[in-house]
Amino acid sequence: MLKFLKYAATLSLTLVLVSCSDNSVTKVNDSTPPPVKEEVHEEAFEAKLDQYMSKNFSGSVLLVKDNKVIVSKGYNMADYANNLPNGPDTIHKIGSLTKAFTAAAILQLQEAGKLSVDDTVDTYIKDYPQHEVTLRHLLTHTSGTPEYTRLPDFLNELNVKVSVDELIAKFKDLSLEFEPGSRFAYSNSGYVLLGAVIEQVSGQSYSDYLQEHIFIPLGMNRSGYLAKDSISTDTATGYSLLTPEVSQVAQPIDMTVPYSAGGIYSTVGDLYKWLMGLENGTILSKASWEAMRTPELNEYALGWAIPGSTGTIYTHNGAINGFSSEIWRDMSKGTAVILLSNAEGDLGHLRDVLLRMLDSAE
Repeated sequence: MLKFLKYAATLSLTLVLVSCSDNSVTKVNDSTPPPVKEEVHEEAFEAKLDQYMSKNFSGSVLLVKDNKVIVSKGYNMADYANNLPNGPDTIHKIGSLTKAFTAAAILQLQEAGKLSVDDTVDTYIKDYPQHEVTLRHLLTHTSGTPEYTRLPDFLNELNVKVSVDELIAKFKDLSLEFEPGSRFAYSNSGYVLLGAVIEQVSGQSYSDYLQEHIFIPLGMNRSGYLAKDSISTDTATGYSLLTPEVSQVAQPIDMTVPYSAGGIYSTVGDLYKWLMGLENGTILSKASWEAMRTPELNEYALGWAIPGSTGTIYTHNGAINGFSSEIWRDMSKGTAVILLSNAEGDLGHLRDVLLRMLDSAE
């Protein structure tokens, strides 16, 4: 299994891990469905899926087989207090799935001749003291930048709005943890710095840049950063504990805290538009898209984890207070699994179950 995914539950989003108790629930049972040996038609497949997911998942799912969406729907409640069900258009916080958007924005700016991924960070953030750190180091989690979500005051400031400069000031003067390029260490701090670079180079806020250059071109009308006030319907509440008997709302977090490392909200349908926009050249050139899938240390490339050497599979997971998420895309098979859950927990087991179900279905 992909090396990066070994770290997924603990490294991919320390934002949620440092903010929830040991009582957070993984929404997947240890048991898996028996292998499907008989021919499975679409109706039978969905019935089998419904039976499994309704018992093991709260959120929205989109499944692709033969490059065709075969399932896009929700399970259980987006808001348990108000009996609001999850559906295909329910908005969830996506946590570190945000990182691929940040990486794509950097590559777009490189295509426009406004920066190079091999430039040093202090080229764009003038008071940044670590002169040897490059944008590529940040993109690939090899910079050695200290993780701001592990700082002593982080939990006390989760729901306090912060400016980009204030966020960076929390960690920028700390010593690097290792020589840039020598090791892999998952870093939300690095992606916060990349967001600041996007704003500096483009002259736009992170939110406005993504709207103009990614969300609007792809028709991702239910996705954004810090602009959800205009969307008043079908928005999920996040839960830190979710069992048949208990629904415990997660600790609130101001989305300026995760920022460009984990602050985006979206839907499963919009995220599939995102994948297709990457693959068909709407968002990036062919060269940039290939660079985005060229792995470095720990099989991590630019905003995506890449199993193997072919670059045909790309994946990432996410977690933030009350939410967990997963994307797995195999271009060689024409399959994809997109999961957005409004409960905390590791979705890796559920992803694997769904991949086996897709492989067994005709």
